[in-house]
Amino acid sequence: MSKYTEEFKLKIVKEHIKEGYGAYSLAKKYDLHKSTVQEWIKQYEAFGFFIPPIQHYTTEFKLKVLNYQQENKLSDIQTMIEFRLPHTATVKNWRKAYLEGGFGKISAPKGRPSKMPKSVIPDKPKEEWTKDEELAALKAENLYLKKLWALIQQEEEQKKVKKSENSSPSKN
Repeated sequence: MSKYTEEFKLKIVKEHIKEGYGAYSLAKKYDLHKSTVQEWIKQYEAFGFFIPPIQHYTTEFKLKVLNYQQENKLSDIQTMIEFRLPHTATVKNWRKAYLEGGFGKISAPKGRPSKMPKSVIPDKPKEEWTKDEELAALKAENLYLKKLWALIQQEEEQKKVKKSENSSPSKN
């Protein structure tokens, strides 16, 4: 959850646009850091809204962002806008983690491990599947279709019930 509400951010950006206050003046007025106000202004100017924070990015995406920033000689704020990131600190933290420990530190997931089972479908072309991999994929597809069929039947039953409720005369 963001430390500041959308309404608060919008209030500050509107003051910047309508009354011409600079980021430094607004930061001083609301006891904020100047770069925070600059980020909000840049995001709003670029998109018309504020980027919501995302909890997890892949290692590949982080590296793509860092490489793109370096190749194009972009500032953290320009990179934030280019990739629709919520804060410039996101880019700074990724760079710091990469320089301190490389890939391991960047990609370490936080929080509880997922309870979702890993896919049984192999990550290679169908022509290269073994018989066991093909069988597992077919079983997964069959299970998926059975669940889909059950959901469709359930929806149809609910529609019938609603239809019968609507068509029966109401008692007063």
